[in-house]
Amino acid sequence: MSIRNCCCASVAFVLLASCGGGGSGSSSQPPVVIEPPEPDPTGLWIRSNSDGEGLVSYTAKLTQIGATRSATGGAVLEAAPAADASSGGFSSTYTLEANVDEYDIVKYNGSTLAIAPSRSGCCFIAEPLAAADSLPPPPDQPALPQIELFLTDPTSGAASLQSVIDLDEGVNAEGMYLSETGLQVLLSTAWWGVYGDRFTTPDGWLDEQVSLKSFDVTDPENPSLASELSIEGALVTSRRTGDEIHIISRHAPNIAGLVAFPQTEEEVANNEAILAEASDEDVLPEIRIDGELVSPLTFDGCYRVDPEHPLAVPAPGDSTITTMLTVSASSGEILRSACTLEPVTGVYMGDTYVALTHVRWDLEEGGTMVHLLDRDSFDYIGSEKVEGDLYSGGNADFRISESSGALRLVTTQWTGDPEDSFRHRLYVVSPEANAPELEVLGALGDDPEARIGKPNEDLYGVRFMGDRAYMVTFERIDPLYVVDLSVLTAPVIVGELEVPGFSDLLHEVSDDLLLGLGSSERRFPKLELFNVSDISRPTSQGLIELGADLDWGYSPAQYNRYAFTYLTGDTVDRLTVPYAAGGVEAGLCCIHVDRVALFEIRDKASPADAAIVAVGEVALTPGSVDGDTRVVLDSEALYVISRTDLLGGFWSNPEAVSSMRQE
Repeated sequence: MSIRNCCCASVAFVLLASCGGGGSGSSSQPPVVIEPPEPDPTGLWIRSNSDGEGLVSYTAKLTQIGATRSATGGAVLEAAPAADASSGGFSSTYTLEANVDEYDIVKYNGSTLAIAPSRSGCCFIAEPLAAADSLPPPPDQPALPQIELFLTDPTSGAASLQSVIDLDEGVNAEGMYLSETGLQVLLSTAWWGVYGDRFTTPDGWLDEQVSLKSFDVTDPENPSLASELSIEGALVTSRRTGDEIHIISRHAPNIAGLVAFPQTEEEVANNEAILAEASDEDVLPEIRIDGELVSPLTFDGCYRVDPEHPLAVPAPGDSTITTMLTVSASSGEILRSACTLEPVTGVYMGDTYVALTHVRWDLEEGGTMVHLLDRDSFDYIGSEKVEGDLYSGGNADFRISESSGALRLVTTQWTGDPEDSFRHRLYVVSPEANAPELEVLGALGDDPEARIGKPNEDLYGVRFMGDRAYMVTFERIDPLYVVDLSVLTAPVIVGELEVPGFSDLLHEVSDDLLLGLGSSERRFPKLELFNVSDISRPTSQGLIELGADLDWGYSPAQYNRYAFTYLTGDTVDRLTVPYAAGGVEAGLCCIHVDRVALFEIRDKASPADAAIVAVGEVALTPGSVDGDTRVVLDSEALYVISRTDLLGGFWSNPEAVSSMRQE
C-alpha cells in the first residue's frame, strides 16, 4: 500500500500497519519521523528580493541618536601587486595581480601611447593640431585638459602626436585602460587631490559623478566615442579582467532634510518620516548609459548585515552605499551589478575573489572585517573578523592576495605598549564548503617564539608570491622574513635576514631572487637584491643607493607601484626608478635634481652571480618627479613621462633622450 494513500501530518506522521489504524493480526511498525528540510544557510551579509527589509535596515542606520561617523568616510583605496605583465617586448602598468589590470594615467599597447593629464594638477597641453576646432581658446579661458594619443616608433625611439581628446570642464581623469583598438577613460568630479584628502562625512559623496567613456582608437588620428556610462557617486577603485571592466563607487543620497547623524529624537523622527516616503530611486545612485537611465540595482538586493549573525556587531550609522558594476569594454553594457549598505574601507580584486574590508576603528578591540564575493558573479561567499588593522593604499596594497582558493593577509595592531608598540599577524582565510562563511585556516604572529618583527618594529614591504610570503619590518635595522605558506593551516617563518635600511616594495625576480626597493641606512632610495634560493638562509647580493652623491633623496616608487617599471627578459631584466635628490655639491648650495635611474639584473639564472647593474640616468626638469612619473619600455626604446616632460630615446643611451613635444 502506498504511503500516498495513508493518513499523514504535514511535519511528522506515524505510519501504521494499515490506513485503518490496526485490524487484528496486524504487525506493529516503528514510527518514522520526517524532519522538515533545513533552510539554506545564511552568512553575515544577506539580501532579499522584494520584502522591504533593505529600506528597514538602511533606516535603522540613520535613526541612531548620537551616532558618529564610521571609518567609511576615509578614502577607499585598492588593494595588493605582481610582476608587470610584460608581453611582446614592452612594459605595462605594474599591477597588484598579474592577470588583473589596473587603471593609470599612462597606458601603452605596443604602438599607441595614451597620456592623461597629470593628477597632480600640473598638466602639459599639446600644441594645437591643424584642424580649426583645435585652435587654442581665448586668453581669458584656460585650456581644457586633454588626453593625448601618440604613435610610437621603437626603432627610432620617437613618438608623434596623433590626436587629443578634450575632457569636460570640472572632471578629472582618474585613469585609463587601453587595448589594441579601445581606450576606456575613468573620469570623476570628486577626485581627492594630490594629497589624498579624505572625506570625513557622507557629504563628500554627495552630488558627484563617475563616468566611463569608451573610445574606438583603431585609427589613433581619429578617436571616436563609442559609449558612455555615468554613475552618481565617487570612484572608489576599478580593475579590468579580459573584456570586463569592474567599477566600484560610493554614493550618498541627497535627500532634502535627511540628517546623516541624528542627535535628537526630533531628528530621528524626521529621518524616519523622510525614508518612509523614499523609493529605490531616491536612495540608489542614478546610472545612465549613453544618457539613458538604467536600473541594474534594487534596494532590497543590496547586501546588508543579518542582525542575528554572531559577527553582527553594530556599527555607526552611515548613509553611503557602495556599488559594484561590471561593464563590457567592447559594448559598454552592464553585465553584472551589486551593492552593499555596509561600511567598506578597502578593496582587493584577484583572479577569483573580490575582498571588501573594513577596519573597525569604532571598536575598542579594533579588528578588520573581511567580506568575500565571487569576482565573476558578485555572489556573497562569507565574512570573518581578524585581529589588527589591514592597511591599504599605495604599496601597502601588497598586504592581501589570493592563492589556491585562500586569501592571505597581514594586519598590524597598535598595542599601546611603548616597549612593544606593534603586533603583526598573517592570516590564511578560506570559504567554508557548506555555508556562506569564512574560516581562518592558519595564523602567524601571536606566538612570542614566532613573532613577525622585533619589539617596536613597524611593517614595511610585504609580498605574497605563490606559496611564499616576504615581509620587511624596521625600527633601526631591516629584518627580511621568508614565510612558507605551502601548508595553509600552518604558515611558518623559515628564514630571516638582517640588513641596514628597509624595503617598501618587494619584487620577485625569480624563485631564487627577490628585489627590494626602499631606503638605505642613510635614508637614500636603495635597490637591494636578495638571494632566496635557500629560503632558510636568505642573503644580500648587494645594494645600490640613488642620489648618494647629494644630501637627501627619495623615490615615489617606494610608495606608488605605478612609478616603478619592470620588464622581464630571457636573460636580463630591466627596471627603472624615478627619484629626486638635493643638497650641496662641490660647494654649490641648494642643488636639486630629478632623474630616472635605469638598471639591469644580470646573471639571474645563476643566483650566486646575479647582480643589479646601473645602466644610466635620464635627467628631468627639476621638481617634476612625483607619483605621476612613468616610464615605458619597448624593446630598445625608452619613453619617460613626467609632469613637464615627454622624452624618447634608447635604453643604451639614456642621456641622449629628446623631447617628443612640439615646441
